[in-house]
Parts: sequence; C-alpha cells; structure tokens
Amino acid sequence: MSESGKVSLPTPERIEEIKQTADDSWFAADNSRGAEAHLRGEVFALCEGMNELLAALKESEQQVKDLKEDKRKILAVHDEQCARSSEYYNELIFVKGKSSEAQQTIARQQKKIEWFENNHMGFVDGEAQS
Repeated sequence: MSESGKVSLPTPERIEEIKQTADDSWFAADNSRGAEAHLRGEVFALCEGMNELLAALKESEQQVKDLKEDKRKILAVHDEQCARSSEYYNELIFVKGKSSEAQQTIARQQKKIEWFENNHMGFVDGEAQS
C-alpha cells in the first residue's frame, strides 16, 4: 500500500520480480534438498505477489469507473455551457438588432430636427424674426 492508504500498481520491476520468484522456485525445488519447505515459502511469496496484482487490478478498475463518471460530469457541464452560450448568442443578435433599429430612429429624428432648424428657426413664438 502507498502512504495514502491506496494500493498502488506494481512497477514493471516488481512484476518482473514476481515472475522471477516463480521461475526460481521451480528451479530451486528441482535442485535442492528440502524442496517441499522451499516450495511452501515460494508459494507464499507468489500468493503475496498475486494478491498485490489483484489489489492493483481492483484499484485500476475503480479508477476507470471514477474517470468515466468524471467524464460524464464534464460532458454534462459542457453541454449546459453550450446551451447557455447559444442562448446568449441569440440574445446578443436580438440586442444588436434593437440597437440598430434605435440608431436608425435616432438618425431619422436628427434629420427631422436639422430640417426643422434649417426651415423654421426664423419663427419664434409664432412671429417672424429678422
């Protein structure tokens, strides 16, 4: 186990060590006296190695599940952001259209004011000014 309490994946070196232990146990059993006791120790070591590999496999399966859930959440947020962005874009187009209409109305009104000032400024309070 790692310091965080999680089982960590065995390193490639540890996997090789487990394989070598298995190979060595068969070689030692064939070439030594007391092969049975030796094999018991080696089988125990192999079981420990297998337990490490199984724990690492379970942890990696859980990590895959967690990553899939994280991906699902991220995609949900992305979809929501896209929907909002589309709404904001549509609102922007609407506001720009209204702004354009307002600018045209202002321009027409300014032309009317200019025409009025140019054609009727000689009259104040209904009397002609010279």
